[in-house]
Amino acid sequence: MEDEDNGKAFLLFNSWLMDHPGDTEAYWYRAVLLEEFEQYETALADYNILLEMNPHRAEALMARGRVRYRLGQYEKAKEDFKAFLLAPPGETTQIIYRKSATGGGISQIFTAQTENPSQAFYHLGLCSIALEENEEAISYLDSAIHYNRGEADFYVEKGKAQAQMGENELALESYERALEINPDHFLAIQRIAFLSENADEGALEELTRAIMESAPGNPEPFKQRGYFRLMNSDPEGAIEDFSEVLLLDPEDLETWYYRGKANASLKNWDNAETDYSNSMEIGGPNAEVFLARGQARYISKKLDAALADFTMSIFHDQENPSGYYHRGITLQRMGNIAEACPDLLKAKEMGMEEAATVWEKVCAKGN
Repeated sequence: MEDEDNGKAFLLFNSWLMDHPGDTEAYWYRAVLLEEFEQYETALADYNILLEMNPHRAEALMARGRVRYRLGQYEKAKEDFKAFLLAPPGETTQIIYRKSATGGGISQIFTAQTENPSQAFYHLGLCSIALEENEEAISYLDSAIHYNRGEADFYVEKGKAQAQMGENELALESYERALEINPDHFLAIQRIAFLSENADEGALEELTRAIMESAPGNPEPFKQRGYFRLMNSDPEGAIEDFSEVLLLDPEDLETWYYRGKANASLKNWDNAETDYSNSMEIGGPNAEVFLARGQARYISKKLDAALADFTMSIFHDQENPSGYYHRGITLQRMGNIAEACPDLLKAKEMGMEEAATVWEKVCAKGN
């Protein structure tokens, strides 16, 4: 391992463990190598074995939590990071290499047994963001910042949680603080570009530079530029970027949805319908995606399928007038005025002007 001959090291640790299955150090080193090989499920198995033999080994708790985070096991990852914070202090020589939030290589080297718990709080924040527990994420990230104010990633992820809560001004402050620490932090640059109301070519250039500088196989910069292009009337460019993301991460349900929006902008209704369907196949039923797919089907004259989507959108979100409006105009188009008018009236009463216009035209005379 010290000579960076990881393949040979892995074979030697395998051989050693066949004869010494109780050697926790060997499991540690083999798991670290498996992470380097991106064999996260197998690395997790080694960390599990190690922690069964030594449940309080702090660096193993931290490492297993990181692997679980990569595998999308966010609740279990949080358990490990919390256990790490409670683990008794002790000596360790094990080094953990932390990849930056942007995926662009190693940003920091730290030992697990340190009096500074900022990394554990940071990872708890990442898990909470993934679980859409944004207030909790901000609390964890504030704790990370309290223990280490010089880490740009902490502010960038805090900004992401704030943006997801609609607190854009606070998010901008967090991103700007990150840039004070690291002026070249391209994830902060990207996210500022998205929050800016005056997006320009300079912002697009920064996003493109981020793609050029990111680690190979990192979909995040493509996703960010794709979203930027979509929001700035370049659906063709957005589709190119989102397609790159899906080649790298076909399970990204948000990207399927946004590519569907881009296809809809270009009136590629069948492609949009397929993208929306893929998004829900991965992420499950979603009112917003049902609504978008229903609109694509409505325009494609697939009225029965559109009606089903609008009904499901209402089922999952009864507070959105758009679902009632679209189901109403679909029923109207199908000639079922008696059922259309209650939906249009509901959308009208919820304050939707388009619904009021259609209701006055179609339903008012009959009432």
